[in-house]
Amino acid sequence: MKQILMEKFVEKLECEVYPITFTKFLLNKKRILSYFYKASTPDFKIRGPKYTIDYSDCKVCKTKEGDMLCRKHTSIDRVLNAENVAYDIDTEIYFYKNEIFKMIGEKLVIIYCPHPKLINGEITDKKVRKINPITIEDPNLTKLKEYKIIKMFNSSELLLQYMKCWFNNEFSLITIPVDYNGSDWCLIANN
Repeated sequence: MKQILMEKFVEKLECEVYPITFTKFLLNKKRILSYFYKASTPDFKIRGPKYTIDYSDCKVCKTKEGDMLCRKHTSIDRVLNAENVAYDIDTEIYFYKNEIFKMIGEKLVIIYCPHPKLINGEITDKKVRKINPITIEDPNLTKLKEYKIIKMFNSSELLLQYMKCWFNNEFSLITIPVDYNGSDWCLIANN
């Protein structure tokens, strides 16, 4: 089984995306695409708090010290101010740091990919695959900016590979090809 280091893939692509973000996409492709699809349906409604690009009224941001933003507004700010992004020509989705995103009409859908090194307790499939979607509807946001650098790649090619990514101090995560909808995974001990 030939393994390709996700860190090397990112290095070659020369983009500002964390290796775990691509890995989470491979593990959750079908689910991620379903979030974008749901946002495109006429009866779609945002459940929970409604976020805008302006964070001045955000109660969670106000509790943070200094210039820190809440997790949701950090993702929004990153997406809106990115310079060097990756773009999957297969799914027409953008990637930047921990975020996977796309404009759907006048809605911005962002999938935040937390790193599994943050997992507490038992390592489970649900915890490893964890992603957090957010949809922003804001009259001040009707389209994404034109990014300075866009690095193209094809996720279908990655889905056919065994991609290895740093997981924590003890393990690395390897994606196991299943089909074009996503991958399975396993952990191997770091040397």
